[in-house]
Amino acid sequence: MQLLSYVALALIIDTTVIIHAFSFHQNNPYVPSIIFDRTRTFLSCSTSTTDITSIEPYVGPVGNIADMEGGIAVEELALNVLTGPSLVASGGRGLFLCIYDDEGDDDDDEDYSNNTEGGAVEEIIIPQGTPICGYARGYFTDQQEGDKSVGFLFNKENSANVTAVFYNQTLMTLGDAVWSVYNEEWRARAAEENNNTDDSSNNLLFGHTVKVNAETGDIEIKADQEFHSRIFIPDTPEESQFAATSLGVYANDLAYDPNSNETQYFINSEKNNILELVWRLAKDEITGTLVPTWPVVVARQDFRLLNTIPMEVGLQYGYNYWNAVAKEGTSKYILSD
Repeated sequence: MQLLSYVALALIIDTTVIIHAFSFHQNNPYVPSIIFDRTRTFLSCSTSTTDITSIEPYVGPVGNIADMEGGIAVEELALNVLTGPSLVASGGRGLFLCIYDDEGDDDDDEDYSNNTEGGAVEEIIIPQGTPICGYARGYFTDQQEGDKSVGFLFNKENSANVTAVFYNQTLMTLGDAVWSVYNEEWRARAAEENNNTDDSSNNLLFGHTVKVNAETGDIEIKADQEFHSRIFIPDTPEESQFAATSLGVYANDLAYDPNSNETQYFINSEKNNILELVWRLAKDEITGTLVPTWPVVVARQDFRLLNTIPMEVGLQYGYNYWNAVAKEGTSKYILSD
């Protein structure tokens, strides 16, 4: 296995600030505030909706540490993020998680596969919204390519209020990110042009039309039907294939069952997929538009790990992705929304 690199959470999101806590807008009921602290024996979390004693340990397909090809150790989380042969996708790689214990770091010859007694860290709890790794670096195009592309597309009626994004090194709702840019760039401009409290713009969010009510703060987001270059294609050089920014691309969908219908698929996904994709956004300093940079893999829910051997973890690709595979023989892009 390629030597693990030890990374801070900031390397997944940005290269400047280590992020120790994530909090959504206090008036948004969708997701609770999230705080976590490292202790000697476990990583504890506190949320407004979850009793940590009620979190069942995650149990997924069990890999072998000797088969892992590379990965990272996120020391703040006491977490190993690894990749190796998938147990659900024949012939491909998968993403694996297990407890990272630094007690054996001084012994380069230690065989972790034979470590049955465990170390100082006996369990970890990863709070909802915690970044695990980057998905990949890449580029945007209007053409589908491969089976790991991701669509930058928000179709839900309430996407502004329920979709999480990273903006300014903070996890927030898409609506909060749009509102921030609107206040910085567009409110004064709209006031100069007219006195209407409703401002509609194709330039607030990449590939979307955005309608902002300046009085109520309501935000409506719809896909721009004339815009097509919204497909993110992973493009990772070989030397970065096991880097913190690129491991997420190996995550498979653990909910897929060719015999399940759409309802069953989402029930399986809720149970089996503990990760999700969240877009990292930035403001184009020339146009003032919010633009996507790359997806980040985060914890979809609070989850508990007791395992010191790798277990495969997954993220939801979407029913349309698998429906296209079944009907057309080729996949659509993954949707994070």
